[in-house]
Amino acid sequence: MSHGSVEKCEPNMTPMLDLVLQLVMFFMLCANFLMEDVNPTVRLPSAIQAKPLDKSEEYVIILNVNDKGHLLLGRDKKAETLTNRIQVTNYMKTKHEADENRRKNAEKRGVPEAKLPKYSLIVLRAHENCTFKQVNEILLACQSAGYQDIQLRAKVQTASR
Repeated sequence: MSHGSVEKCEPNMTPMLDLVLQLVMFFMLCANFLMEDVNPTVRLPSAIQAKPLDKSEEYVIILNVNDKGHLLLGRDKKAETLTNRIQVTNYMKTKHEADENRRKNAEKRGVPEAKLPKYSLIVLRAHENCTFKQVNEILLACQSAGYQDIQLRAKVQTASR
């Protein structure tokens, strides 16, 4: 009394392999988005202590400032540059308006006040040859656009013996 074939049944692994491949690609894409904003031509100043960027921050805007004090938009050598405070302020106002729109959309969906999206964290990566005046101009432009949470980046100074 045989009810089926004698051949051995094997599970179809193709859907599982497709899913694993999609997950790997998803995580590879997500991991590289933050590095797209970092301009390799900006040499950071050294500091005795420096903290890494907090991974819990949802919205981060990275600003790269070259050795002439100009804001670089992009990561390659042909990146667009904003050369004065008015241009930087206008650029940051558009970013702040996007933050405002994100918050307003969350309010419309009924998100409670405590869970509304925060404004973006500004991470300022200034070249080590920038003067304080040049960095301060960028900071003032960010402040006049409405941003209050601004961090400066530096590389950790290695101890010499």
